[in-house]
Amino acid sequence: MQRWIVMGVVAMMLVLGGGAFAYRAYKENRPYKMWVPMPINPEMPVEKRDEIAKNLKEKLGRTEILLQISKDLGLPAKFHLASHDEAVEEISHELFVQVGEADGPMGKVPSINIGMNGKSKNKELSGEIAMRLMDDVWKILGVKAPMKKDPPPF
Repeated sequence: MQRWIVMGVVAMMLVLGGGAFAYRAYKENRPYKMWVPMPINPEMPVEKRDEIAKNLKEKLGRTEILLQISKDLGLPAKFHLASHDEAVEEISHELFVQVGEADGPMGKVPSINIGMNGKSKNKELSGEIAMRLMDDVWKILGVKAPMKKDPPPF
């Protein structure tokens, strides 16, 4: 009888361990969006907002821009890929530009969100890519990029 109890306890521990592993893998691979909002004039017509978003998506999706981002951030090593071309393909599938809203000092304001559709386990990398994309957005729009705040020294 004691053998059956020990075998039951071992089986239950294996089932619980497997369940915990499966839950962790599930949480890491859930979809996760990371974007940078770019506030725009609230009085701009909706058609113009959509046109700007479509234009930005088209220009940011160019291979030469994505290749430069891949080289700047060293994405093949971070994504565990063989070449920059594979990283460009990965970025081009995850890149999005959409019209949305952002929180401003006076409440909600319309914005154009530029970012990445990634997995939860890669959210820091998706954030880096989104911030790097913003450098190209400022160049495409012909606007001087805002000053970057330096992190406080510790």
